[in-house]
Amino acid sequence: MTSIERIPREERQKLRNLVDIHSTSDAMAAYYGLEHPDDRVSIFGYYPNGKVLSGFMAIASTGLDLFKPLLIPFTATDEAIRTLIAGALDPGRPYLIYLPIEQSESLLDIADIEPIAVMNLLRLDSKRFQPVINVLVQKSEGLGGSPRFEIQSRGEGHAASGINWMSSQSAEIYVESDSSGYRRGFTKSVLAALIQDLLKERIRILFRVADDDYSAFEDAFDLGFSPTNVRTLFAQIRLNRDASSMKVKAME
Repeated sequence: MTSIERIPREERQKLRNLVDIHSTSDAMAAYYGLEHPDDRVSIFGYYPNGKVLSGFMAIASTGLDLFKPLLIPFTATDEAIRTLIAGALDPGRPYLIYLPIEQSESLLDIADIEPIAVMNLLRLDSKRFQPVINVLVQKSEGLGGSPRFEIQSRGEGHAASGINWMSSQSAEIYVESDSSGYRRGFTKSVLAALIQDLLKERIRILFRVADDDYSAFEDAFDLGFSPTNVRTLFAQIRLNRDASSMKVKAME
């Protein structure tokens, strides 16, 4: 019988049988499933026949939103993701989710989904990267001591880049700025500084960009990023209260 089970922290390594830690498309699921701090994540496994683990979902506390846990599902079927969502979430509570585009419609009858952005995953080609020198860039520490690079102009303009997450194989970076920061080229400068700092780690550098963020695409392509054809829906999700019956069935 199909079931979902919480995977204890000491058994997280069994997820290595499902994810490819060397794959760009699996990188985020591999990080949250295997390496996100134990005290900040819960892992639920999907067992379609009650015995063999075939998918999972991580529910993680992150700096993205301190009040909304982040969901990272890793499943091959609509049935699996529906069972995990219905079985692991508290009805009515808001969560954030990165959902594969091809699975985005499978939850509409059991959850309220508020799209935030369609995200495109880019990967750096280090051979194409060229450093950008800007004396205004300052290095500081981000969440958990990770590197962060920032320009705060005394006149006008601000930009900062940092790391969303970093595993033994990959790092996903971000950039934020005001309109003046982009217009003055600050976003490209802080991204370049972060990339140059990360290259010494010899890991895969990833950048997730929203469909309509044309300025980020421009900076990314200039710095040597290329599309991976991995697209996800970033959204807020609430499990419908009448979906709780599915939770009981999933746990039987």
